[in-house]
Amino acid sequence: MMISGHAGELENKAPTSWAEGRSAAFTMRDFWTAAFFHRRVVLLAALLPILVGIFACLVTKTEYTASSLLLVMVNREVATQNVTDSGPSVLSIEGLKQVESEVQIIESADVIRDAIAQIGLERLFPPGRLSFLRDLVPSGISPMDRAIERFRKNMRTTVLSGSNIVQVSVSNPNRDLAIEATDELVKAYLAYRRKIFENPTANILMVEVERFKRDLTATDNEIESLKRKAGVIDFAQDAVLAANQVDGIVQRQRQVAERKVAVAAQLEKAEQEMQALPETVFDFAQKSNASGNDDDRNILTRLLVERDRLLSQFTPSSPQVREVEQKIDTVRKTMGAPDPRLYATNRDVRNPAISYMNNMVLSLRVELDALSRQEAELNEQKQQAQGRVATLQGVETRLTELNRQRETLSEGYREYLRRAVAANVEETASKVRASNVRVVEAAGAAVTSRSMALPFLAAGVFGGLLFGAAAGAIASALRTGFITPMEVERLLGLPTLAEFADGRAPFQTVAAETAIGGLATLLLDSELDGRPLRAFHFLSQERHPDVPVFCQRLAEEFAIQRGLRTLLIDLSEPAGAHRADDGVEARGGLTIARTPVPLLWSVADSERSPLLSVRLPMVEGQRMMKELEDQFDAIIISSSASVASSVKHRLNRLVDANILIVRAEETRKAAALRLRADVLESGGVLMGFVFMGRKYYVPGWIYRIS
Repeated sequence: MMISGHAGELENKAPTSWAEGRSAAFTMRDFWTAAFFHRRVVLLAALLPILVGIFACLVTKTEYTASSLLLVMVNREVATQNVTDSGPSVLSIEGLKQVESEVQIIESADVIRDAIAQIGLERLFPPGRLSFLRDLVPSGISPMDRAIERFRKNMRTTVLSGSNIVQVSVSNPNRDLAIEATDELVKAYLAYRRKIFENPTANILMVEVERFKRDLTATDNEIESLKRKAGVIDFAQDAVLAANQVDGIVQRQRQVAERKVAVAAQLEKAEQEMQALPETVFDFAQKSNASGNDDDRNILTRLLVERDRLLSQFTPSSPQVREVEQKIDTVRKTMGAPDPRLYATNRDVRNPAISYMNNMVLSLRVELDALSRQEAELNEQKQQAQGRVATLQGVETRLTELNRQRETLSEGYREYLRRAVAANVEETASKVRASNVRVVEAAGAAVTSRSMALPFLAAGVFGGLLFGAAAGAIASALRTGFITPMEVERLLGLPTLAEFADGRAPFQTVAAETAIGGLATLLLDSELDGRPLRAFHFLSQERHPDVPVFCQRLAEEFAIQRGLRTLLIDLSEPAGAHRADDGVEARGGLTIARTPVPLLWSVADSERSPLLSVRLPMVEGQRMMKELEDQFDAIIISSSASVASSVKHRLNRLVDANILIVRAEETRKAAALRLRADVLESGGVLMGFVFMGRKYYVPGWIYRIS
């Protein structure tokens, strides 16, 4: 374990120490400890929501809900009511929107008012015990309006998902009254619906339909007569065809004229080229200096190869080699002689271009004659097509006017015909019971009850848990003291060196003996810059009788159990508190006396000791501390925040390690931080802290499971 301070580094040579690996993270044990420590606050905060939940559980009543199902059949029943409207004749809305509109009708004030009137206002909403107080204050709202508002809160109209079924529900503490209210609401809705859909406009619309029909028939007859006269089936299509025909003929005439000019030019050029062509043309000429059966070079090459092979096997004077040499000389002489045998060939043929040009001229003459005949035919077709276009232009204006008139009459006829049909359907539907709405299920067939007693009770318990947890968290955040050593570790960033429980004799137990022994081992096994620690400064915020006792027990542990010469300097007790049995002597600037414990000395008069004087220079203090370390194996100094600041700061630097003493529920967090800052600011080495007076609020079985 490495414990670093401001002036040096402490290295523990005992990695198996009980303090090694201590985690400062928040655990369940910390949670239970804080909860039991603030148990009064937690219980008080949790009790309020629980009492509210119990009260709501006792006063709540069982509420009955009666439901009725209505089937909305989507059809052309919903139509426009404006006869002179220029829009579509029938506004066919989507099925979902129509079902939603039915829901709005059910929830309308007129329907609810009729239902309340049928049931009775006093019977549906009887006056309460305190209702007279409301009547004393004039509000301008009639009792019926208040009843409608209350009825809307008790009713519920929903569209079942993925269908056109509307569910109408009314809740009331009285089961029979809930059924009656639902039935009356459905009856009032059906009656009001039949009333708003009445529309006696079918006769007016039918008169307009007949007039549009007569005008439309006369216009159709005139259009047909004009088409027969002009020979038109479909004017738009015939006009496009005639224009396309004229354009096609013109395009073909241009192509023929272009081709005719090109053919005449080709014919003229071909005749000129044909007259300039010669009757015969040179074919080819060939000359060669090669002789027939001339294989001398090949024979020479084979003989040279044969000689090289024989030289690798025989001597140059051997018969085989001389024979090959003679053959080589003969071949070379033959090749050196002049060769008069030369060859030459010349050939002339009839010019083939003359036949090709004759054929091409004949073909061009035939094509030129055909193009002349085609041009004459196209001129005649163009005159006929232009005559058809002129005829169509003559009837275009009148036919366009008649078609526009027919479209207007046709649109008006369709519009009024649809309105007339829709109006007729409305009149018929208004006479039929419930029109396109059918009652699928009556209210008495589906009655459910709901009691909020258990939910209120569960909400109270859950709220109590939340309020209790919040109160405990707030109390823990506002707490200024420590209850566990883990809190000190998280705040100061220091390890816990020892921990002692609270009690009348906290240092007389077996656990305390073990903790003191472990602390002594940890201190003796630690080193500062490669040397063991000898001087320890235990610093506390307040004076407490347990601090001198703890330092005395630790000094006895060093002297008795470890056999070390130990010096105890207690600055937290008043002067003269230590009693010496042997003679007093001066060592290292201190007045030291022997105690009854073997190898243990203590300071007899700290106020007159030069080492503890506020005027002592630091260099002299270091010399005196070095002298004490040479005479004693361990030096334990105990002080509190009440000691002079200059003396305390000097001791922080003179000792090998500073150890804070934190008391549970007594040492404030700000004071602990101040002690830690004092040590670091003075240049001392801060090793850790000792936690005293710890109380265990949580039962042992909870410690074991957490």
